Amino acid sequence: MEEYKPAASYSFSSYILAVTLATVLVYFIYRRGQGRKFHYPPGPKGLPLFGSFFSLIFTKRQEYEVVNDWTNKYGDVISFKLLNTRVYVLNNVQMSHDVMGSLSMMGRVPVPIIKTLTGRENPGVAFSNGDVWKEQRRFLLSVFKRADAKGIRFEEIVGAQAERMLTEIEKTKSARFDPQPIINISIGSIITKIVSGITYEFDDDDFHRLVTHSNRVFDLLGPAGGILSSVPILAAVPSPAKRQLTKEWDTMYDFIKKNIASHKSEFNPNQEAADYIESYLHEIAKRTTENNKGSFDEINLLECSFDVLLGGWETSATTISWSLHTLACYPEAQNRVRQEIFDVIGQERDPRFSDRHQMPIAMSTIAECTRLRPAFDFHLPHVAEQDCQVGEYDIPKGSVVTTNMSHLFLSPTLWEEPLEFRPDRFLNEDGQFDRKREPIIFGTGRRVCPGEQLARTEIFLFITSILQRFTLSLAEGVPKDLPCYHRFTNRPDPYQIHAEKIV
Repeated sequence: MEEYKPAASYSFSSYILAVTLATVLVYFIYRRGQGRKFHYPPGPKGLPLFGSFFSLIFTKRQEYEVVNDWTNKYGDVISFKLLNTRVYVLNNVQMSHDVMGSLSMMGRVPVPIIKTLTGRENPGVAFSNGDVWKEQRRFLLSVFKRADAKGIRFEEIVGAQAERMLTEIEKTKSARFDPQPIINISIGSIITKIVSGITYEFDDDDFHRLVTHSNRVFDLLGPAGGILSSVPILAAVPSPAKRQLTKEWDTMYDFIKKNIASHKSEFNPNQEAADYIESYLHEIAKRTTENNKGSFDEINLLECSFDVLLGGWETSATTISWSLHTLACYPEAQNRVRQEIFDVIGQERDPRFSDRHQMPIAMSTIAECTRLRPAFDFHLPHVAEQDCQVGEYDIPKGSVVTTNMSHLFLSPTLWEEPLEFRPDRFLNEDGQFDRKREPIIFGTGRRVCPGEQLARTEIFLFITSILQRFTLSLAEGVPKDLPCYHRFTNRPDPYQIHAEKIV
């Protein structure tokens, strides 16, 4: 299997002075002195006009490292200016629940690429706002939460791909290999099956091209994303990264458009839907009959399918890849989970998602893997749609708010010896899994990840299925402290393990 090599990184610095000096000055002159005085949280003062912009750009440090320094200095909630936008970073779990759950905090930053390619600002579900978001999310949840009733049997799909993954791992015959391509293709196969109804072979050329384009989108979302992408001016500024990202995004759209066209040509309104696209076409047909079209059309179908495809791919694949590396580092923890698997499930039948209720050691170990190596540094930012508050501080309309997961998961003030791998920290006094302490990897509030249940199913079934059949160990020379790409997600560097089959 060909090893994927990430696309080259780009920097904002190549075009900062060309655009922002003119545009930002106009914004700040206009906004200076406008409105009432707000009581802001503490944070770095920054420079006139530019705020803390250069502190995040002209540094060799990662964005999260700079923000964490500010967090350690200023506390549970900090704020700073980036050009004409005020950014709030939440470093407290309860505060994140309260603020992100507020009706005032439901907005998203416009994504110029989507408007360029669809002609519409923020369609779909991940980046939409207002009534469009409410309608599209409600429908998406109806499909995902009642999957069996709609013919899309998530656990069967996940289980089938887990079995294919195990077959690929067994082919390594205990030799060293990088599990990430296998995991990435397996998770990609699940989400493409759910969206389009198609099951691709592992060696299918079209599917491998889709995998490559998906990887490139996430690689390019790093330099084109992050906290800086939440600044509308910067989000609209052209750059080499954004031009390449637009191209890759459009290629993904083409894949989805072909699937939509194929579904439309064979659509039967009297036949049960077997995938997301077909479910959506049923909804369009029903609403057309009722003369209540709402926001249901082919542009929203295209973007929602894209959101499901991308949102349901990278995060799960990254989480599982990190978990396998972590488990290979800690054979004692791995053996504890395996013994629980044998006690609860045995070695003859495959794991089921419902088994998790009887497997506190497995659940706590998975939680500790995700805490120690979070898939994201920051949650996807929200935008205040009206003036609101966080504690004693004001959040003006238009401000951007995010949660700092790199702090919440790894702070020594929140966790005892946070860099130590200790699954038992998630067990209560009775030895049961304490979900209240679980890291908020899927977000919180009304915009919590709608695919959370699917992701949980994938992570649990993949990890327990692997440990049921294989003993994992790091290949020689692979470090425990593995570097990673801090882009849109924190994908680990390529690494190699051994998977010895349990006889």
